[in-house]
Amino acid sequence: MRTAIVTGGGAGIGREISRLLAEAGYRVVIADIDEAAAQGAADEITAAGGRAHSYRLDVADEAQWDKCAEWVRGEFGPAHVLVNNAGIMDTGGFVETGAAQWQRTIDIDLMSVIYGSKVFATQMIDAGIRGHIVNLSSGAAFFPARYIPAYAAAKAAVLMASQALRVELRAKGIGVTAICPGAIRTDLLAHGERAGLDAEEQATWQAQLGQVQSMAFAGPDKVARVVERAIRRNSAVVPVNPEAWLGYVLFRLSPGLVRAVGSVGSFDLADRLLPRIQPLLNRITK
Repeated sequence: MRTAIVTGGGAGIGREISRLLAEAGYRVVIADIDEAAAQGAADEITAAGGRAHSYRLDVADEAQWDKCAEWVRGEFGPAHVLVNNAGIMDTGGFVETGAAQWQRTIDIDLMSVIYGSKVFATQMIDAGIRGHIVNLSSGAAFFPARYIPAYAAAKAAVLMASQALRVELRAKGIGVTAICPGAIRTDLLAHGERAGLDAEEQATWQAQLGQVQSMAFAGPDKVARVVERAIRRNSAVVPVNPEAWLGYVLFRLSPGLVRAVGSVGSFDLADRLLPRIQPLLNRITK
């Protein structure tokens, strides 16, 4: 049986990817820092007749990745698929975002992809497995917006790192795909932090953004289907939503236009508009 590891598999996109890969016949290792969420996702898959195991993993810790790879190999043999899905999305302008927040974003959104890809690519190479690595980038990778510079920078690096890794691993028969979803109905924004806010302001901001993201056009199941198809087809870069495809094309054709669009939004505008539309958001999300 083929083994797939999915990080951030306890919720959202990762949970749907885990479920779909299990349905496709994989034994799925659901790796998540939230052990209870990972176990819950594994239990759901098992109850439906699939094979799944939970594993607690802090993706920002390189040493934990080494132990995870050793555990997978010892329990099930070399992995066939790795899906680097875990991530965070903090907000804040370039200047106001502190070094610690920048570092947190880079550690979780970028370095985790590098740690995981290195250790499991090595495992696949050593075992002669023609496997696949999927890295979740973002539509933000080609959209330089004023309010998510750290996130966009990390995801742009994931996009380029994935393509560099694809070139390197091609001769080994190992595929690499970068997935750029766009706006998806998850709790990503609700769990993120905005630079410069106190605890009370932070809670209000997270609740408002969470309601906005809950109205996104597509759900995690759409991304999961794209990921499963990308593994089968060995796709290189796959935007998911229409806005992600539009950004992908426009950034190639007219990067100046994309920068102009990215400069329109601001926190001042959001702070003015969100309280006014809050009653509408409350009615829609009830």
